Amino acid sequence: MNAALATLPILVTLGLLAARVKALYAALAALVTAAVLTALAFRTPLGELAGSGLHMLPTAVELAAILFGGILLSELMSRTGAQRRLGDWIGGACRTPGRAVLLVLLGVTPFAESLTGFGIGVIVAIPLLRQLGLPPAKAAVVGLLGLVTVPWGSLAPGSLVAAQLGGVGFQELGVYSALLSAPVFAICAAAALAVAYGVRGALSLAADWLLAVGTLWTVVWAVNAFVGVPLAGVLGGLAVIAVLLLASRAQDGPRQAAEPIARTLAPYGFLVAGLLAGRAALAAASVEEGWWAVLAGPAGWLLLTVALTPRLLGARDSVLGAAVRETLGRWWLVTVTTVVFLALGTLLTASGMSRAIAEAAAGLGPAYLVLAPWIGAAGGFLAGSNTGANAMFAASQGATAQVLGYPAVQLVAVQNVSAALASGAAVARVVLAAQLAQSAPGPRDEAGGAYGESAGTGSGTGAVLVQAPAAATASATATATATVDPSRVLRTVLGVYAAVFVALGAIALLWR
Repeated sequence: MNAALATLPILVTLGLLAARVKALYAALAALVTAAVLTALAFRTPLGELAGSGLHMLPTAVELAAILFGGILLSELMSRTGAQRRLGDWIGGACRTPGRAVLLVLLGVTPFAESLTGFGIGVIVAIPLLRQLGLPPAKAAVVGLLGLVTVPWGSLAPGSLVAAQLGGVGFQELGVYSALLSAPVFAICAAAALAVAYGVRGALSLAADWLLAVGTLWTVVWAVNAFVGVPLAGVLGGLAVIAVLLLASRAQDGPRQAAEPIARTLAPYGFLVAGLLAGRAALAAASVEEGWWAVLAGPAGWLLLTVALTPRLLGARDSVLGAAVRETLGRWWLVTVTTVVFLALGTLLTASGMSRAIAEAAAGLGPAYLVLAPWIGAAGGFLAGSNTGANAMFAASQGATAQVLGYPAVQLVAVQNVSAALASGAAVARVVLAAQLAQSAPGPRDEAGGAYGESAGTGSGTGAVLVQAPAAATASATATATATVDPSRVLRTVLGVYAAVFVALGAIALLWR
């Protein structure tokens, strides 16, 4: 009975989202439902609830700062023309739109997300996808589907939490998570290409898809097995970028000379260097959470980066004020939605509702293995964080594996991978992706200067570089002003993820 009641907040969230209710209202309704259940059925001392809320406060502030800094960085890169220059360079280096999209999907996004975490991979990827010619809605979906290395996001603290709470070795968990990521990489990449170019266009890119997926999976597994867990996603993303650029050079010869992009990449380089320095300082001081972790982590460095971006790019300082005003108008709704969902995940954990769901599911016996990915996914979807989801369910997944006589590391790995993937579909992250895609500029208007809109319609093969005549330019301009429906983006992404979770459940059931 308790388990059935505990599922109500999740069912309320999913039901309202399916009915196209705004994400904020769905989150508030779910939070109210969870609060009522806490008062009536899952009675928890107010002191414990208050303690959980205070513990969550630095995380909420950190997420709000990251969302603001991420949107502002995207706005500044767009206003200064840096995003266009970077997109043009990637397009020129790859020569074909499909390969360029794959480079962003399985190279740039995993690299950025693995290094920084918190959805920054999407913030970097979506403007590039728009610059490569994808319409806004497709760019939002493809950008989200690129979040495939979240178990190693932000240098893998989520996997570390899963290992500690699940009672398994950190490196062993990394290896098993890498093995289970094969269907994640393959299905998400194939679906992203189908969204971008249609089924026929995706099939024409099968060789590049196989090369990119194979490279990412091999490098991620090898780094986990022989080097260490934290750098697996970073090195995997870099390997995909290198391999696809080498493949383009081998097939098409050296690319035409383009303007240097070192200065264009300066904000990203500064952010990466700062994050690495901040991590080193926090590790030396043995600080893992709290306000110092917020200041020295992605939030603090992202805000410092956007403050310096005009100077790093050689732009006028006045561009920052205009960008801030534009950002504030888009930031507040995303942030409020994020905080409400974070509060919901905290309440589900503190009241014991998340544990009740997992323990009830364990009574199903071996059939539980099919449901295990969905339990992890529920945590990732609600918390919007692999770390938060593993804090909810990793311990119970490990304990359930022992009761069933199943290898604990395999079930905790299923939890880790499914929770990480589902965190990419957290409602706040989807809303952010829709905002970025809607505001990011598309290809340049000059004829022949970018990929035409036909590259993103699904009717082409994605294997040729298209000129941008006047008609295509008009189409691109109209598409850029179209409104992106976050609910439709969410449904598309969740549909792809559902196929992944079915595959993970089947693997878990057979992998005994």
